[in-house]
Amino acid sequence: MHRLLRHLRTLFRVEPGRPALWAGLRAAIATSVPLCLAFLLGVPQAGWAGLTGLLVTLADKGGSYNSRARIMGMVTALGTLVGMLAAPAGQTYWVDATLLLLGVTAASFARCYGDTAGAVGGQLAVIFVVSLGAPATTLQEAVARGGGLLLGGLWAMTLSLILWPLRPYRPARRAVARVYAALETAAEELGTATTEGATAEAWAAGLSRHAGIRPTIERARGVLAATRRGRPDESRRGEHLLVLVELAEPMVALLSALAEAMQVVGRDPHLYATRERVARLCEAYAAMAGWVARALSQERNEGMQAPPRLALRPKRRQPARMSAPPVRRGAEGPLSAHVSTLLDRLREYAGVAHETASGLLFGDPVSARGKGSVGGQQETPGVSPWQPLRDNLHLDSLVLRHALRTGMVATAALGLTRALQVGDAHWVSLTVISILQPYAGSTEERVLQRTMGTLVGASLAALIATTVHTPATMIVVISLLTAISVALLPLNFGAFQILLTPDYLLMATLSSGDWTVASQRSLGVLIAGTLALLGSWTLWPSPERRRFPDAAASALRADGKYLQQLAQHRSGTEPEVNEERRRLDQALLEAESSFQRLMTEYRGPPQHLEPGMALLTYARRFALAVTALGTGRFEGRTSVLPQQLAQRASDSLELLARALQERREPPPLPPLSLPRTSDDPVLGALLERVPRQLGILHGAVSRISEDPTLR
Repeated sequence: MHRLLRHLRTLFRVEPGRPALWAGLRAAIATSVPLCLAFLLGVPQAGWAGLTGLLVTLADKGGSYNSRARIMGMVTALGTLVGMLAAPAGQTYWVDATLLLLGVTAASFARCYGDTAGAVGGQLAVIFVVSLGAPATTLQEAVARGGGLLLGGLWAMTLSLILWPLRPYRPARRAVARVYAALETAAEELGTATTEGATAEAWAAGLSRHAGIRPTIERARGVLAATRRGRPDESRRGEHLLVLVELAEPMVALLSALAEAMQVVGRDPHLYATRERVARLCEAYAAMAGWVARALSQERNEGMQAPPRLALRPKRRQPARMSAPPVRRGAEGPLSAHVSTLLDRLREYAGVAHETASGLLFGDPVSARGKGSVGGQQETPGVSPWQPLRDNLHLDSLVLRHALRTGMVATAALGLTRALQVGDAHWVSLTVISILQPYAGSTEERVLQRTMGTLVGASLAALIATTVHTPATMIVVISLLTAISVALLPLNFGAFQILLTPDYLLMATLSSGDWTVASQRSLGVLIAGTLALLGSWTLWPSPERRRFPDAAASALRADGKYLQQLAQHRSGTEPEVNEERRRLDQALLEAESSFQRLMTEYRGPPQHLEPGMALLTYARRFALAVTALGTGRFEGRTSVLPQQLAQRASDSLELLARALQERREPPPLPPLSLPRTSDDPVLGALLERVPRQLGILHGAVSRISEDPTLR
């Protein structure tokens, strides 16, 4: 029951954001124009262009124009090839089943090259199975089908890449703008929490949202790299954007360090001056980040005001509970030297961001300070295109298991539906492909979404079919359903599925004239959902509880390596430290994703998952505490993270990681002797957090070893 309720909450959860109206309109035009031409010209094969028009449009996930053109072109070219080759092949059952097994397995195995390649493989599998299900009787008909598929893909590419304004750097500017908008929000939340003296729960929620900036930075890096690739005569725009992306990395670290320091300060009235100064700088920094985000969103400099200065504004009146005690009312009180260092560094980086964004907007060259911020980058060594295949050609590979599972279950669905004489057997195989996911919990969610979506969508299609009797009107209805479904995709997959199902059904009805398709598809999706569940439970099952300890161990090891990097360098914002922090964030995100999948698979009461949640929470908090200590150092000051402390703490994290991987209770942690520091209360409190949080991590690993739920 707990598991079913979690799946239902996922089904009805609406993601934050707005409907993708332009994407929906573009998908509707890409689908309806080929259908209209097929109807007006009386060429049935032209209707296949509507299929590739929709699929190629859905393959467009945004990003640079180069990468979008490459992905859409791949779906168009390979879709034309597989559709044309599959057209004459489905004449006999054994040939049909053999090709289905091999083709679907190969398309699913493309996931070894990453999620984008996996999505392309899914699009190709759809075209392959649909073409197998409608065998061509002559070679001329097969060639005509390939021509229709090619024209549909080319039309979708033309619509997305040419008829819409072609500005190569617009996607990169928007991606970097989202980074600075996230920085603006983080600074505003930090200032509010500092002023109001937030509770521990509020700080934890804010830091959790803060961690979401990392994927935004990585997406911006990817879009910018794809945009600049192959441009030897680089314009200044690319240099400005590169500097702004690289500046975001140390600024995220500084905001995280400030947040951790302010959580330590809490409501201490003796640190009134520290709180006040942090709140004022956060206000000014948020104004700067917001101005950069708006500047990046502007195509030209018209209407943009001059960048705001980071001068501290007049002091605001504090709430009564946050005011300084009466004996200190005449003075601001002591200012933490550690926090002062963080503020100085943040102001320095913010000034470079101001300067760079202004140069981008008004055409000035990149400053020397801006160029210095991207120093130390290394080129990624080239990787053989065959390496991912070699790495995944073994039965322990999750990708190979999923590909074999998908091919075998899709072929079994074809045989079962033919034996039961269910109409349109290939539709059932196609539904299996769309339902099966690499993880059992994700497959269960998709079964629920697809089953409810198809049943409701089929009923909607039947209702439309009783009232719409002309092809022209039906094309209008298909266009509206396509536009609305694609627009709702970012918000809720269930709504997308409900509206897209009658879309497919009406397209099939338009070409065949068979109004019993809806009832056949409803029965088919029930068969497909049952087979998909059986396949995920019986064919190479790999429950997430077996993978989560390894992912959590990798995160703990990344914590230890990050700590050692900070101890070896003078500053926490040097390129080597930034790169290690990036690896740590990626390890934490992978462990958190594994835990989320574990939650979808878990059948027991939620309280048994508490040790895993505590482990991930304090692995991230330990990283934040270390960031706060290391980032505040500067040249000429005695290190607050000596090598001996860093080594012992790193060894303790290694002990915990080994215990997780070996599924045993961890040994007692060795004692940590903290170095003597100055009288700075913030710095002392941050140092005390290191052994305390290591103890909490030890307790979480011990509870995991005692409970078989997470072993």
